Amino acid sequence: MSRSELERALAQQRHHVSPFLMLGDPTPALSVALARAAVAAGASMLELGFPFSDPCADGPAIEAAALRARQSGVSTAQALLLLERVRAACPGVPLNLLVYGNLVHARGPAAFCRDAVAAGASSLLVPDLPLEEGALLRACCRDAGLGAVLLVGPATPPSRAQAIAEASDAFVYLAAHQGTTGEPRTDDEARAAFVARSARAIAAPLCVGFGLRSRAQIRQVFAAGAAIAVVGSHLAQVVERHWRADGDGRALLAAFASACTALTTDAADPHAAEGPTRRTSCS
Repeated sequence: MSRSELERALAQQRHHVSPFLMLGDPTPALSVALARAAVAAGASMLELGFPFSDPCADGPAIEAAALRARQSGVSTAQALLLLERVRAACPGVPLNLLVYGNLVHARGPAAFCRDAVAAGASSLLVPDLPLEEGALLRACCRDAGLGAVLLVGPATPPSRAQAIAEASDAFVYLAAHQGTTGEPRTDDEARAAFVARSARAIAAPLCVGFGLRSRAQIRQVFAAGAAIAVVGSHLAQVVERHWRADGDGRALLAAFASACTALTTDAADPHAAEGPTRRTSCS
């Protein structure tokens, strides 16, 4: 899948709940099974991380997920192979990558973008690469057909937010608070106000992450103008609580599927009767 399929998904469906998963966490096989479970539970997009030793944008839960994946032996090359497996398991579901700059640089930006698209990626966010230093990578994304995603935070000046939006050709990722993932530094009303303010100023689709953990919060950011809601640390904590190193992942998969269903069920419509959202096929 490439940027064009992502754009089609955004045009066809107004709101998307997007669990974040670390490729290789807690094991390579289980990370693919977790992706399958998330989609079966109603997720219409997935954000996938490549494990990295120094994830500067991530809080303790995602850091722990990256450590578990690295302890499972997952390198960049193996993460790309896992991405292929997720694509095969969940056809038609946009897969949006979060990858730190060192991993892209080590492989070479052009090669990384080509390999990511070949493995099934739709877009790429490199959170530690600022706007001024990302022109080469954005050009490589365009050449490969990979959507380039940039971050805007609550403290980003309006003029800079506009420049970031113009440089993003897939969607703009709103970090709901200044800080790392999973930290509840922003109350719900302040988050919604930030999303609404951004929606008025930015024409591109908006993705909101950093701190979302409930269906009520997802509904709120959708109502404020977001197209995509990412839940990461909350689900990484589910993995941490339910993973047992004996290799039996059944309890983990059941708990993870239940957590995803709680997030996706009627998330786009606060007035709908209880019931699942439209499911995307997943084999």
